[in-house]
Amino acid sequence: MKQENLDDLVAAVLAVNSYSIEKAWALLPKLREAGLTTPVTFPTDLGPATVKLASAGYDRGLLTEMFAKRLLGLMQEAGSGALDELDAFVEADRKDDAVALLVTVPGIGPKVARTAWELLRSGRGAAGAASKS
Repeated sequence: MKQENLDDLVAAVLAVNSYSIEKAWALLPKLREAGLTTPVTFPTDLGPATVKLASAGYDRGLLTEMFAKRLLGLMQEAGSGALDELDAFVEADRKDDAVALLVTVPGIGPKVARTAWELLRSGRGAAGAASKS
């Protein structure tokens, strides 16, 4: 799966419970530095993942561990290839298929899937990030 699409998913997972998508998006550089945006660098244990998430700026107190668990699930699914079809769904503008795929990931419900779709279709990923640099 394309890294910019995975970045969009990470931001969408974190942008819930009164945490704006803008704040989550702004954290992506620090999340990348901490190894929290790719399956190969994401910690395999919840404890280290939680500490890294908080250290990268996403410290939500007791909720931080819950979000680390959601990201761990996302990275496991992405690393297994379970989300590989997502890139094609985005290219073909197949929202229903993309949302249906995303809600199979533990911790991603319909609201997060819709937020992710909006990010994926907005070009906020690689193109959007480049325009902000």
